[in-house]
Amino acid sequence: MRHHKTVTPVFFDKFKCVGPDCLISCCRSWKISIDKKTHQHYLSSSNPVIAAIAKENLIPVHNGKNEYSVIKLNEDKQCPFVDENRLCMVHRDLGEKALSRTCSTYPRGSRKYADEVRFSMTLSCPEVVRQVLFDPQSMLLQEKTTLVARSKVKLLEQQKPRDQVSHLVHLFAWNLVQAQSNNIEENLMALAQFILYLQMLNFDLQNNLAEVENFYSGLIDELQNGRTLLRAQNSARAASMKVDALTVMGKLVAKYASRDPLISQGHLQIADYLAITPETKAPALSEKFAALDQQWEQLCKNSCLSEPHVLRNYLLYKLYESDFPGTNTATILRQFYRIVMDYFYLKTFLSVQSLHVEIDQPLVMKTIASFSEKTMHNSTLNQRMDTAINAINGGDDLSCLLLIG
Repeated sequence: MRHHKTVTPVFFDKFKCVGPDCLISCCRSWKISIDKKTHQHYLSSSNPVIAAIAKENLIPVHNGKNEYSVIKLNEDKQCPFVDENRLCMVHRDLGEKALSRTCSTYPRGSRKYADEVRFSMTLSCPEVVRQVLFDPQSMLLQEKTTLVARSKVKLLEQQKPRDQVSHLVHLFAWNLVQAQSNNIEENLMALAQFILYLQMLNFDLQNNLAEVENFYSGLIDELQNGRTLLRAQNSARAASMKVDALTVMGKLVAKYASRDPLISQGHLQIADYLAITPETKAPALSEKFAALDQQWEQLCKNSCLSEPHVLRNYLLYKLYESDFPGTNTATILRQFYRIVMDYFYLKTFLSVQSLHVEIDQPLVMKTIASFSEKTMHNSTLNQRMDTAINAINGGDDLSCLLLIG
């Protein structure tokens, strides 16, 4: 026997599939893999409707036992097991235990270490977005230590243990984002300053922990007392960086198909708003981004984004889901860059949207779910994003701060 820890955010336990009320169904447009056991169970089902649909629409691919077949979608790109009321017939008639591994686990996931398992869910599910953003308690973490049987210890030992320096950095970062402040951009700037301080110390926390804690406490004090960490920027350079970032997101994210066309259509609205031509001058672009900043400020005061926990929970989720800074502190600024890029894009997207429609919870849920589908379900995106960032950052990952202010 040995002790093993599980970490579970509140939103994980509170989640329940809303079925036909879902804003963007996971039963539409996606490739749905069926494991071998479920494949055979459906084909031999005593329910004649289930068996008939299975015989017609389960296409064998024999790509391992968890991807034994895939479901052929109908003309509307809908799973054929979904009825006219948008209910899953398998779940309705055979029960939850009859669902395939894919359908029973989504949107759940986990990150496993030798001494710990961290449970999470993907934001590509709109109901997960609702739980994460709009419940003030959602990002509270519940820790539980259990005894693991000897037979499972060897399996756990195949996983890497958590790096203690990275774990400590994660805790500092978590508290900096969680700290009360005038706006969440201040928290991002505090985290950036903390990262730079750690780099100066070569992440030698063991010999400099007291100094690190003092620096961290100073940042917390500035945040809580309303002293700004944002600095005046070169507006022309910032506007140029923002255009480059939006261009990258358009090429690598927005243009790709997803269950809902919201992001693709909204990106065109961003392009229409900026209306960049070869004759466009930097001051004109700076004015447009300044206007969007004012629009965002109003959204943070007068919309469903106004509660302080909403944006803070989004960034806490980003830290938790990636277990920031991961196992390699050498890439910490690049990881921070990606978080800032995502935040900047969603901020710009919703600000432009607010010029046309009211920003309410359903729109925020659909926006983040559709965006996350494109970013969290793409195994090659980070590599391609790194190449794009290298082309726009001039060799300086700290340039992402131009996207914050």
